[in-house]
Amino acid sequence: MLCDLRDLSRCAMTCRKWYATAQQQLYTSVRIDAVHYCELEEILAEKRRKASKGHFRNKSAVEPVEVPNIRLQLLCRTVREQSNLASQALFLKIPYMTRETAKGDLARTVAALPNLRYVDLPDGFYSGDPTCLGLRQELQARCPDIRKMIYRSGSEDALELLAHRHWQAIETLELVNLSVEPATLRVVLGSLPTLRDLTLSDMPWIDDSVLMPAQGQLPDFPAVQFLRLKHTPNLTAQGLSAWLEAPHVREMLFSLSLDDTGVTIQDLHQVLWDATHLSHLAVVETVSKSLSLAAQQLPPLSSISLATLHFEISSAEDVHGLQKPAESYYAYLASSLHQNALPALTTLYVRDQSFPELLLLPPLHMGLPGGNSDRGSLKNKPSGMTANSLSSPFQGGGFNQTLEVFSKGIDELEWVFTSITPQNNPADKRSSVIASGGRPISAYSAGRGLGPQWAQGGFGGEARKSVVVGNGFGGFLAVPQEEAPRPRTSDGAASPGRGFGSFGHRSDRSSFLPAPPKLFGEGAHQRRGSKHDLWR
Repeated sequence: MLCDLRDLSRCAMTCRKWYATAQQQLYTSVRIDAVHYCELEEILAEKRRKASKGHFRNKSAVEPVEVPNIRLQLLCRTVREQSNLASQALFLKIPYMTRETAKGDLARTVAALPNLRYVDLPDGFYSGDPTCLGLRQELQARCPDIRKMIYRSGSEDALELLAHRHWQAIETLELVNLSVEPATLRVVLGSLPTLRDLTLSDMPWIDDSVLMPAQGQLPDFPAVQFLRLKHTPNLTAQGLSAWLEAPHVREMLFSLSLDDTGVTIQDLHQVLWDATHLSHLAVVETVSKSLSLAAQQLPPLSSISLATLHFEISSAEDVHGLQKPAESYYAYLASSLHQNALPALTTLYVRDQSFPELLLLPPLHMGLPGGNSDRGSLKNKPSGMTANSLSSPFQGGGFNQTLEVFSKGIDELEWVFTSITPQNNPADKRSSVIASGGRPISAYSAGRGLGPQWAQGGFGGEARKSVVVGNGFGGFLAVPQEEAPRPRTSDGAASPGRGFGSFGHRSDRSSFLPAPPKLFGEGAHQRRGSKHDLWR
């Protein structure tokens, strides 16, 4: 990286036509690092080592920790001397230790950058540390184009200053563990016309009244593209539904994240119906009660726009039993997928490593969502979904899109990827999903991959077949196939139209072979024809 910057700066000095373009590339995004990430690091380190062997007063002997601080000072001198370069700087990225120890140099640097959009700030800046007061004043006075800001506990006074409209271009705002009045929060958020990404975390005092339309002079809760709610237990689905009633709000909302909120899984279907343009949804919740009884009365999770779903439900640690409560929630999600209630879904994240196997199973024959005709109506539902698409769990052949499932257990660190390919044509035998139940299988002839002893064992080359069923993790399970039954035993009854003699008429073993004697009477156990596949 540093090698490219050196070469680019030398090119700018050799040709006047290249100067403007090179300076824009050099100063638009400035990043200060202590480590040189290139092959010349060994050569430069050797030069620094040789230079440090001189006199003990040699200024070349610089500690590695001081390198970023010196580079920040050089940048400060450059931008303060040349305003044309300072006006091109939009991003300033600084290491953690540098921004924590060189607050004065950082304040003098940002004071010379009028078009700065993003800068790495010390942690005390976000929590109202008095040592960062000078840096905050310089940033508010000289950098009006800041796009991202964070306010944590202790910076409530600084948050109220946003109502004075000194940072009108903020697009990303994160509020963590603040204690302010709901009216103050509405006024501050209403003063940010370009806000599109909002995060509310660790604020239990927020309830549904913050999202509902105000009757008076208070501005409404703003319409955003990305909304993240974390540890807000008093914010329920009713408040989100009231906020989504405005057309401009539901058309703008693109991503919604719910982490330990008052929005339960039982009410999640209503939020999905109201958010008609939602493309990404993340739900993180720890449950202690099963959903088995309530799932029979719940409508499915339905959305015609949702493409990515993070459904991370985990059971509470104090719950002990044979079945974890989270299993019923994943069964509810699998039922919604089998009903084709999420037609646009392509990526799914779950915290259950056995969930892909649950999708491979046929839909359950039970009164799950969609079976009730009253709940299957589309009154006040988004356009594009029909009542027939949700009325039966077996209608539409199950999945109709390729689904990428990322599963991870409680004790696992990496996501396990599983791809499920749907069936486009039920009549096509090469499809990976059968028509009834939506279970991925593939018919495989035993004579093609298992050796001649299986294909020519007295039954013909194509008589011995099996069905290979994928288990979702790259393995296969062999089960019998009903279309190619095994031959009967010697005393079993022949199937109609099956066996023929050499002269063209039907052969019947009972016509020329004597029946075996009955040893235990008429009610004894009789040996019947074997229909079971021995290769299992």
